[in-house]
Amino acid sequence: MMVTSGMKISSPGILLIAAVVAACGIFLLDNFYLRPQVAKQEAAALQDQANKTRSTVMWAMGAQQTNLLRACAAWGKVVETRRLLAATGGTKEFALQAQRLAEIDLAWVTDAKGRIVQAWSRDPHTQPPKAPSPVTKDAQKGLIELDHELLIFARHNLPADDKNAKSPGQLWLGRFVRSEVMEQLAAGGKLFFIDEDKLPTAIGIAHTADQGHSMTGPGQLAVVWLVRNPTGKALGYLRIDLTVRHIHLQATHARRTALIILSLSIALALLVIVGAHMLITGPVIRLLRRLQHVDSLGAGSKEQREALTRGLRGEPLVLAQKLQSAFAELAHISKTDQLTGLANRRHFQEVMVAFFNQARRYDRPLSLIILDVDFFKAINDTGGHHAGDELLKTIAQACRQACRQADLPGRIGGDEFAILLPETSAKDAEAVAQRLRQLVGAHAITVNSAEFNITLSIGITDLSVEGINSREDMINVADQALYAAKERGRNRVVHASELKGTSLKVPSTAPERNVLNKKLAGLDNRFKELFLQAVHEIVDLLEHRDPNMADHARKVGHYASLIARKMNLPKQSIKRIEIAATLHDIGMLSLPDSVLLCPTELNEEQLRLMQEHTLRSVRIMQGMEFLEQEIPAVRHHHERFDGTGYPDGLAGGAIPLAARILAVADAFDAMLSPRTFRGAKTIEEEALAEIQEQAGSQFDPAIVTAFVDAAVESSNLPESSPSATQADPAHQA
Repeated sequence: MMVTSGMKISSPGILLIAAVVAACGIFLLDNFYLRPQVAKQEAAALQDQANKTRSTVMWAMGAQQTNLLRACAAWGKVVETRRLLAATGGTKEFALQAQRLAEIDLAWVTDAKGRIVQAWSRDPHTQPPKAPSPVTKDAQKGLIELDHELLIFARHNLPADDKNAKSPGQLWLGRFVRSEVMEQLAAGGKLFFIDEDKLPTAIGIAHTADQGHSMTGPGQLAVVWLVRNPTGKALGYLRIDLTVRHIHLQATHARRTALIILSLSIALALLVIVGAHMLITGPVIRLLRRLQHVDSLGAGSKEQREALTRGLRGEPLVLAQKLQSAFAELAHISKTDQLTGLANRRHFQEVMVAFFNQARRYDRPLSLIILDVDFFKAINDTGGHHAGDELLKTIAQACRQACRQADLPGRIGGDEFAILLPETSAKDAEAVAQRLRQLVGAHAITVNSAEFNITLSIGITDLSVEGINSREDMINVADQALYAAKERGRNRVVHASELKGTSLKVPSTAPERNVLNKKLAGLDNRFKELFLQAVHEIVDLLEHRDPNMADHARKVGHYASLIARKMNLPKQSIKRIEIAATLHDIGMLSLPDSVLLCPTELNEEQLRLMQEHTLRSVRIMQGMEFLEQEIPAVRHHHERFDGTGYPDGLAGGAIPLAARILAVADAFDAMLSPRTFRGAKTIEEEALAEIQEQAGSQFDPAIVTAFVDAAVESSNLPESSPSATQADPAHQA
């Protein structure tokens, strides 16, 4: 990162700046968001506590009133009415009866006119009421104020002497809300009764308010509410002082926890960003800058080459060089025509050189067929390239059907094909050509409502024809026979021996072409050697990062090859599967050691990174046209047959065949490898049994059957190495 010309900021500097910015952001967030939110939550908690306290105390007072009312009713039934109402008689007995009730402080009796005729007080200093209490006629219980104290009362009508007479009076019981009662009612706090005119204003509650609460000190909450007598007159206020320090501590802890989590998250993000810059982004940028000079360094000195790699950390340059050389050379030595699946021109010529020299040396027969499609340009122009491509695929399929296993069909031009037939005479080669012409002639294609009959012009030659002294001569003679077939009306087979009246001339440029072809063959062989060497170096690089990974790639290739051969797949398909097996986990090179070398089961984040290794592998291989048939196998080798795999959730036949084969081979090797959190499985008892159990869910049943058959027949299924600790971490995903 550049600030000014000649001035750079290092990764620690970036981390320091980011930390300062993050600290400022946390400070602002705390002041303008966290503190107000925590204060609001604390106020809501205090309000809930105040409401709960008021409800608890009022419920307890109601219970006290109910108890007094029951005692009053029970006593009023057994006491003789006349003696209670007598002006002087019965006073002693009344006092004795009242003293038996431990829950009352006052007891008195009033006559029908409301005058007090008997009275008793538990406290000698407390005078009984001198006049009827100001309560409504129907009130049976409630609160009244007596000598600036709150009194809980209950009353009961005394029974009359005659059933038709009115009640002669009422029995009253009362209990003061004093210290011992307050301790029972205060719900964990201290309860006070305050006259209305003596309510302290320090707690912030107006005289006209019915209820309220306020903090009176650190962790101290005062809850106040208005109480009334049965007539509705305000008597005063009840106040409870509670210790609510726990509410403040909870709010403080919540804010502190939020700040800690936020700080740790930002710190972790900064470390990840700076670490990525130091370990990945920085080296990759330096690598890309220096790779721009690689092409111009071909003839450079050793010092220049060393300067190109000096200062690079990690393995990016080494990996890039290996991949670059491997993929570049693989593009040059690709043997298969991408459209038809037959041998391409380069591979066909390479094989023909070997067979030609062998046939000449041991005097063995060798024949060559060259053919092309009649009027192919008209079909291609009418139906477009798609129709032309489909026609070429049809010709290629017919070539495969007409040939033996030892023959080599190939596409050597746009619509020109060739078949090399070792150990085949001219007569037998002609039979193959006629069979091929009949197979193709049986097909008729329709393009834009126009029907075309497919015909072939075919030229044949063998080593018995005069003038053939080299591979190039043999190709030229077969070409002349092909042209003769076209001149004779097309849709026919012409052997070079039929052209005796025609001078079979080898072009004058043959010596120059021979020299050029030899140079090209030499380059191809050199490219092949370089590619094979680069592939081995890639495996060595994998082994240097994780010894088990390279061994895993070799084993997966071995098992996949066994399955492919058991399924009778073509040799070129088996070769592609082996290449895909070698490269299927190459994306793991970009994973951190904490994931790749984790000695325990992967956590959720590590699983997510591990599941990205298939896409990372594809990104490395993309852009290489010669790997377009291997890329699908690498991308989808962790798909499941039931559609629950990754990365695309493909199911059944939508998963490429090579990927389904790799999935079985990859899983089997993972089962045979011990890990720190479980041991390895045995082939017979556990691994093969588990593979069979997953048929139809994780694996293709047909491939599982082929693999089990191959395992039974083959003795080349090696046991896992006891020293291995981890084979393929992707199978934890």
